Amino acid sequence: YGISCFEGLKAFACKDGVIRLANPTMNAARMQDGARKLRMPEVPTAMFVEGVRQAVGRNAEFVPPYGYAASMYVRPLLFASGAMLGLAPLAEEFTFLVTVTPAGGYFGKAVCEEGLDALVMEDHDRAAPKGTGRVKAAGNYAADMEPLHTAKAQGYGTTLYLDAKERRYVEEFSVANFVGITRDGAFVTPAAETILESTTNKMLQQLALDEGIRVERRPVDFDAEIESFSEVGMVGTAAVVVRVRSITRRDRSYRPGSFDKLAKLRAKLQAIQCGEEPDKHSWLVDVCNVRQSAL
Repeated sequence: YGISCFEGLKAFACKDGVIRLANPTMNAARMQDGARKLRMPEVPTAMFVEGVRQAVGRNAEFVPPYGYAASMYVRPLLFASGAMLGLAPLAEEFTFLVTVTPAGGYFGKAVCEEGLDALVMEDHDRAAPKGTGRVKAAGNYAADMEPLHTAKAQGYGTTLYLDAKERRYVEEFSVANFVGITRDGAFVTPAAETILESTTNKMLQQLALDEGIRVERRPVDFDAEIESFSEVGMVGTAAVVVRVRSITRRDRSYRPGSFDKLAKLRAKLQAIQCGEEPDKHSWLVDVCNVRQSAL
């Protein structure tokens, strides 16, 4: 029945020769939220972090070297693995595992700088109100498979979803949160019970606050507000922050101008992750030295 949730985070070879994880406790909390929603046992934070450390440490030689704009992508997975013919009672056995793989950017460097063109989905919904959209459940991205391929066939790089009830409020891009800088300088990201909150987005919000930028988490009315944004980006662990060059809804296209503030916040986060800037918020967790097994 797909009783499963997963996570995504990264490990980096830092400038000082130490491999570090980026904020695994935040991912542990999000998986626990998903487990509660799907009636699975929660993986304790200490077990989650140690499992991730073990997986990265035992594969330390595959972590891309510092300076190559790459990382090790970490995929924790929790699923019902015991006998379960009906939805109730629940399975008596659940499996927690972690896989890792070297990875470059989700999108190429050129795409990150030049930007993607997004198409607003009118005939497809990403998540239903009061459903499982806010947790990283195994099937949550399935709703975007057919729409995304359709959008790409029309020349767009990604999809953008509005709320399923009114088709009025911004929810998410295909695999990433919506973030924008308004013309009066605020960092804005939509808030709704159907949105899967990105851990990267949360860190960017903190960095924005550190820079004195006003942060607003609130509903974003697409038609009423989209032209108020001077910058728009799509944010996620794999994508980090990718520029959105244009957003098309029906026969109208909107083109934000610059990408200066979001690019600056992205550079700040990446510098922290790679050990080039101080980790003032204690987001990083040491794993082991580069090319040396942790255990």
